Amino acid sequence: MSTPSNDAGPTFLVIGAARSGTTLLCHVLNRHPDVFLTDPKEPHFLAFAGQRLDFQGPGDADSINRFAVTDEARWRALFEPGAGHLQRGEGSVSTLYHPEAAIGNIRRCCPEVKLIALLRDPVERAFSAYSYLVGRGWETESFERALELEEQRRASGWHHLWHYTRMGFYARQLAPFLDAFGRDRLLVIGYEDLVAQPATGLGEVFAFLGLDQRGIEDLGAEVNVSGRPQSRALTGAMNWLRRHEGPRALVRTVVPFRLREWVRRTNLERMDLPGETRPMLEALYAPERRELAELLGEDAPSWVHRP
Repeated sequence: MSTPSNDAGPTFLVIGAARSGTTLLCHVLNRHPDVFLTDPKEPHFLAFAGQRLDFQGPGDADSINRFAVTDEARWRALFEPGAGHLQRGEGSVSTLYHPEAAIGNIRRCCPEVKLIALLRDPVERAFSAYSYLVGRGWETESFERALELEEQRRASGWHHLWHYTRMGFYARQLAPFLDAFGRDRLLVIGYEDLVAQPATGLGEVFAFLGLDQRGIEDLGAEVNVSGRPQSRALTGAMNWLRRHEGPRALVRTVVPFRLREWVRRTNLERMDLPGETRPMLEALYAPERRELAELLGEDAPSWVHRP
C-alpha cells in the first residue's frame, strides 16, 4: 500500500455516468478512514476549467452555474483538508461527458490519477435523470415530450443532466479515456452489478484504490433518489436552501446527511418508465450495447449483454 501524498489534488476521480450511483459510491468511499471526498462532491472543474458557466435550463442558475468550481486554485484547495489521507477524490459526472476538455485538464492537473466509471443501463439512466429533475421541480414536461425537446434544449445551452438520451452513449465517452490512460487506470463498474452484489463491486473499487477491505458488506441507505415530489412546498423549501449558502451550510452542519436524504426520499413518489417509450429507447441504444461490449470485452457491465 502506498503512502499519502502531500500534493494538493486528487488521487482518484469518480467520473460518471450521471444518475448511475456515483453519489452513492462517493458516500460509501467517504466512510472509509483512509479516503477523503471533496465538498462539493461535483466541482465540475475538469470539464469546465477556466470557464464562466451560464447554462440556461430551469434550475441551472441555482445549481451548476452557482456551485461549479472552475478556478484551479479553488479546486485544489478543496483537497487540502484531505492531505493526510491515502486517497483523495471527487465525483463530477461532467468529466466523463466532456472527454475532449477533461482529458487535457487531467493530464495537466493530476496526471497520475485513477478513474472510476459507473455505467447504468442507458434506458434506466435516461428516465432516472428525468425523474430527478421532476423531483427538483425543474422538469415539467412528460418524459415523451422531454425526449422530443432534448436537442432543442441542448442547443439552447441547458446543462448535461437535461441531455437524457445523449448522456447514455457511453462508448464514445469512454474510448478517449481508455486511449489516454489505459485500462490499468480506468475501472468500469455496472450500477446494476454494484447494487446486486455490493461486496463484490465495492471490493473491486477498494482493491483498485489500494484500500483495505473494511466495511464493504453493504451500500447503506439509498441516496440521491429521484421521483415525483409529494409536497411541492417541501421541494420549494429545499430549492430555496440551495440558493442561499448561509442557511444551506447551517442545515448541512446541524442535520446529518442520512436524515437529509431520508427527508428527500420520503417526499418523493416513485415514477415508472412509460411502457410505450421503452421499446423506442431500447432500439436507440442497441448499437451502443454492441459498441460497449466490443470496447470493454469481459469488463463490460452485465446489462450490456442482456437479451
